[in-house]
Amino acid sequence: MLTHINWIRGIAIVLIVFIHMADGLVYNLGPVETIAISLLTKEATCIFVVVSGFFFQLNIDKYSYQVYLTKKINNVIIPYILISIPAILIYVLEFKTEHKWVDMPAFYSKPVIDQVLFMLGTGAHLGPLWFIPALALLYLVAPLLKALSKTPVFPLLVGMGAVFFALTERPENDSNPLLAAVHFLPIYLLGMLFCQHRQRLQAPRFIPVFAALFLILSVMSCYDMNLIGLQKAALCFLLYGTLLAYREYIERRHGRIAEWLSLIGTYSFSIYFIHGYFAGAFRIISDYLTFDQFFSYLGARILLTVVTVLACIAITQCVKNVAKRNSRILIGS
Repeated sequence: MLTHINWIRGIAIVLIVFIHMADGLVYNLGPVETIAISLLTKEATCIFVVVSGFFFQLNIDKYSYQVYLTKKINNVIIPYILISIPAILIYVLEFKTEHKWVDMPAFYSKPVIDQVLFMLGTGAHLGPLWFIPALALLYLVAPLLKALSKTPVFPLLVGMGAVFFALTERPENDSNPLLAAVHFLPIYLLGMLFCQHRQRLQAPRFIPVFAALFLILSVMSCYDMNLIGLQKAALCFLLYGTLLAYREYIERRHGRIAEWLSLIGTYSFSIYFIHGYFAGAFRIISDYLTFDQFFSYLGARILLTVVTVLACIAITQCVKNVAKRNSRILIGS
């Protein structure tokens, strides 16, 4: 595991959890507050996607397609199915009969097996899990992506993809995994391209370049939020260069922070899988978490994020202690 990449995953998952904690709090963000929080956290999923593309490219020639799919099924798909069971049962057994975007009367008119497959195929049963069906589609086209990465026009394709990404939006309510996969594919390719040129791009002289790109996209995102995903990709590049350059310093002078970032990064998939349950629980009691001041709201949101991340780490550690080597297939870490 590349230590600084693991730290980036840790930062990304904390930002993602922070995003979803908004559902458990009641506060009307003003325009400036919305922009500020968006610049920090919105589309933080793109950091995860860049890192996923990076690791795909890094290991592209190490495994056959069959071995690659087997690893993804064991480490991502099976944990996704197992962790989804309680959330799916809540809907199938009609403990919860309302949904933000699913036509529930039509849903309940289908056989139970169709209900389960629909939930698993869309991630509709637990908000954050929409990402897994979309990611699974990228796994399926791995041979095509591998072939494209070896062509001389790959950088051009990545550039065109970035333009496409900036001109399109993720599907409404994240309700369509196919459209989500197509939308985020350019960011995945961007991660692959970055990995191809990592030896040159990790030089310290590129840190100011990444910082400038991040700042430019941040300013542009204030006027066009479609660019916020590219801004997060630029943040990923900036984190890559900065954390790599100062890794030894961070480990020597801020060892506790380095340890926590490593732990959160290592457990990032299980945190991603589990935290939606906490977001749902906080949503139920949101009437008691109402705020009229931004800083009290922000403090509560940060507190919920910390509590959720720590709880997910504790759950993951318990599963690892019991299941040992089988923990990854059960919980993703």
